[in-house]
Amino acid sequence: MALELHVWGPAFGLASIDPECLAAVACFRHFVPREDWTLIASNDAAVSSDYRLPALKHDGIWTSGYADIVKYLTSHVELHIDDDLTPLQRADSLACVSFLESRGAGLVAMSLYVSPKAWTEITRPAYSSLLPFPLTWTVPPAVRAAAIEKSEHLGIGYLAAEVDAEESPSSGLAETTSTGFLKLRDRLGPSKTMQPEHTAAIRFQHFAEDFYSVLDRLRGDKKFFLRDDKPSSLDFLAYGYLRLMRIETPHPILMSALEKSYPRLAAFAKELNASYGCEQDLPWGEPALNSALGLIGRFAEGSVEAVPGVGDSWRKWRKGGVDSRARDDVRDPAQLIVAAGGAVASVAALGAVALFRAMAPFGASTHRFEAPREQQSGLRQFGEIGSILEGLPAWE
Repeated sequence: MALELHVWGPAFGLASIDPECLAAVACFRHFVPREDWTLIASNDAAVSSDYRLPALKHDGIWTSGYADIVKYLTSHVELHIDDDLTPLQRADSLACVSFLESRGAGLVAMSLYVSPKAWTEITRPAYSSLLPFPLTWTVPPAVRAAAIEKSEHLGIGYLAAEVDAEESPSSGLAETTSTGFLKLRDRLGPSKTMQPEHTAAIRFQHFAEDFYSVLDRLRGDKKFFLRDDKPSSLDFLAYGYLRLMRIETPHPILMSALEKSYPRLAAFAKELNASYGCEQDLPWGEPALNSALGLIGRFAEGSVEAVPGVGDSWRKWRKGGVDSRARDDVRDPAQLIVAAGGAVASVAALGAVALFRAMAPFGASTHRFEAPREQQSGLRQFGEIGSILEGLPAWE
């Protein structure tokens, strides 16, 4: 049984930078013997047809995503992961997994990706250390864009917002309404006087505490989420999200709320991290070497995806072209034409700019003409002061 688990690589002292990858690693450590699997930090979602990590390769078959990997291990590898769950426990597990993948993913995205300071100081450097050049220019922005989409349903798109410069004029005519009356100043309440980042932090705190309260009620006094005797696949997924929420960021709202208000959840995350979170003693394998042509192709692909109006069409056609399970409407030839045309236009524009900057100035060589300077003699050679002294009468 040769199982290859492809994940995003280590970061922040953890086995992976991604919550589902952390969950998959912990699940494999618990259920799969060490000699039967290999962990590969490929850092390339294109290894599987679904363009998603974690990805499992077994007998030439690729399976992506934590939930699908667990199902594959249960049905094809005959690992009894969640076979003994009761119908009620299965229902609770499905509901909690959906909750983690929606609300939990949004909170992690807000903390590590959407926050500008966290992205520039922590997350972006972590991805840059995992990726080869020149993919450091294309992959991190694409990962952040996907994370921003996950956080949109939370209703806050920033943590470090800039204050809008909307000040009343200090001079000039008084402002009037459409009927000609003087416009009175708004009464400034608490919501008006707070900075935007403070308002966002309060809302973020509310979302975090609501998320933790749901998980804390589900777990209760049990050792694990569904039972006391042994963990299920849900426990490892919850660990993956909770562990990334405990990373200290410039705005450590998630970590503070977890450790101060929900110590039982914090203790659960620490316990599983002590057992399954260390990146040492893992069956690491070497990823496939990237050829220069392959890196250029991946860079070009990322560049096309970043082109406005073209990236979405290219992404849909690419998934439809490589995934036989995709719908027929994804494989629209018009989308390929638009994507290819955009790629050619982008490359042509970049080439034209590079050629223009490398060319010499147009026309003849530049000449500079200056009037000849008169040769000064006597005191005049010392400038204006010398001219003044030259005009004084001579003393006899």
